[in-house]
Amino acid sequence: MVGALPGASHIWLLFAVGALSAVLWTACSGDSEPAGPTATPASAIDGELTVIASEWGFGPEGIILQQGEEVRITLQNDGAIIHNLKVSGLEVDVIADMSSGGFSADEGELLVGADSKDIGTITFVPLEPGEYAFYCSIGSHRQLGMEGSLIVE
Repeated sequence: MVGALPGASHIWLLFAVGALSAVLWTACSGDSEPAGPTATPASAIDGELTVIASEWGFGPEGIILQQGEEVRITLQNDGAIIHNLKVSGLEVDVIADMSSGGFSADEGELLVGADSKDIGTITFVPLEPGEYAFYCSIGSHRQLGMEGSLIVE
């Protein structure tokens, strides 16, 4: 090539091989657990369900509840900072809300919070079937990955 730097084509070839290797390594990494919304959702057992919050996610990432059945969700914050769990748009009858960290919810709002290394609980009855997002409403925690799916059957 006229005007090309000596060895420039070799550098380009090495870059292309490196990029292809990274793609193949990621695709063949052997991760057998599904991630994100495809993960198996959890259901309440005897009306109880624990959701673990940490930086930056929830476990489980999916929850299935039954319309009209009372459930108590315990938010266990294993993280180093305060987190909460909020569900928007789901009509509920809140029976009890015992958040830590100074959280308070409006009437009928599904919100429970927990200080770092603490728990909060909320007992409620979901009134409408549907699919809803649950998330941490603090700062940019939701955008950082603290979001999951709640299904009411």
